[in-house]
Amino acid sequence: MGFRVFIALALMLRLGLFLYFIQYGQFVDNDSKLYLLLADNLLEHGVFSEQTTAPFTPEVFRTPGYPAFLALLKGLGLAGTHWVVFIQEIIYGLCIFMVYQHGQRLFSSKILTATLVFMLVEPGGLVYPKMIMSELLFLAFFLAGMLAIGEYLLAPRLRALFMAGVLLGVGALIRPAVFYLPVIISVVLWLSAEGNGWRKSQSGVFLLAFLLVVSPWLIRNYHYFGKPVMTGALSNLLVNYHAPIVMADAENISRQASGKIIAMQLTLTKKLTENRLGRPLTVVEGFELEQQLGLAVLKQYPLTYLKQWVFGCLKTMNGPFVTQFYDSFGMHSERVHFAEAIQRGFLPGVIYYFKNLDLFFLLNTVLTMLMAVFALLGGVYIIQNKDPFQWIIMLSCFYFICIPGPEGYPRFRFPVGVFWFIQACIGYFWLQAKLMQRPVAPVHA
Repeated sequence: MGFRVFIALALMLRLGLFLYFIQYGQFVDNDSKLYLLLADNLLEHGVFSEQTTAPFTPEVFRTPGYPAFLALLKGLGLAGTHWVVFIQEIIYGLCIFMVYQHGQRLFSSKILTATLVFMLVEPGGLVYPKMIMSELLFLAFFLAGMLAIGEYLLAPRLRALFMAGVLLGVGALIRPAVFYLPVIISVVLWLSAEGNGWRKSQSGVFLLAFLLVVSPWLIRNYHYFGKPVMTGALSNLLVNYHAPIVMADAENISRQASGKIIAMQLTLTKKLTENRLGRPLTVVEGFELEQQLGLAVLKQYPLTYLKQWVFGCLKTMNGPFVTQFYDSFGMHSERVHFAEAIQRGFLPGVIYYFKNLDLFFLLNTVLTMLMAVFALLGGVYIIQNKDPFQWIIMLSCFYFICIPGPEGYPRFRFPVGVFWFIQACIGYFWLQAKLMQRPVAPVHA
């Protein structure tokens, strides 16, 4: 009875926030405006380009998944940001239902119940459905693909594994950060086959399905730019965020100064390369030079880069979803930013930072840190237990932390939060069983 009351209150909270957001919230930021522009061009001109007039230079920095979704809604007569937000709320509800439906077979009742509650009330789940951003749509396909892999490992059906590859392929067209993850998953699937040749070959079917979905985009980029690139976003992150942050810290100069130094080096390198080739660089060639320069700078300061990576993990525990929550609902929080606090030194900076957090930020940060600690314990259990689906969950979580993120930091990304929480639940119940000296309850249903 108490759990049903809690679920009813959580749903009322979501409805109340949705109605408040419709009245007072902010739907778009700079990224949102670009998504909407790309969607309009897809619908009106049949091209994927930022330009609104000919020659419509092909876009390669963004992938087409989310703009195509926005164009589809507009083509169906669901124009306007209110409709997008409404549909995304429905999609998030379907994500929760997917977890409930498949989780009954994949997880114990305690883990499933806790995960459903988490999805209903966590800040990312409250805010991202209300934003014109790709995270929510990516969550739907990534979650469906991961659950399909779990179902395959319970009862090996090739159809489920093929569908998982398709779903993750669509996810890569929405958020290309996932592009290399299927390789890791296929290795785990291959190893889990344990000498079964037919099962081993099925991991190749999974990769084939993924490539069938993303290959038209790669072929399109090869046609226009001579290289089958997925996105230019990584180059932008390295040269505009990671490299300047690391150089500024290593050389004890300002971020603006390091950014200017790298920008000058990039301009000079591009001019020299164009003179050597006797023609202007293509967009993709420019991205490649940016990536090479960014990596060259980072190789000069490996220990500083490692330190910034640790700081980045701490920074992204300090409530990025709460920040989005405040911004999206048109609110403002007076607070000390982590980057400012850490300038006082590591430990003094962390103490100073926590002292100046408002209650909402503090609560979210503490809970996120607890979740990270229990997730690490869950990782220890998973390594010992050798369950392939749990390994895939664990490796997926760490994959998204290890790949470069915006602002030069890795991120505890919203679409992976549900799997972080599941891993944290595994760690919590394992620790509880150890402390109470009783058998560890199975993770599966």
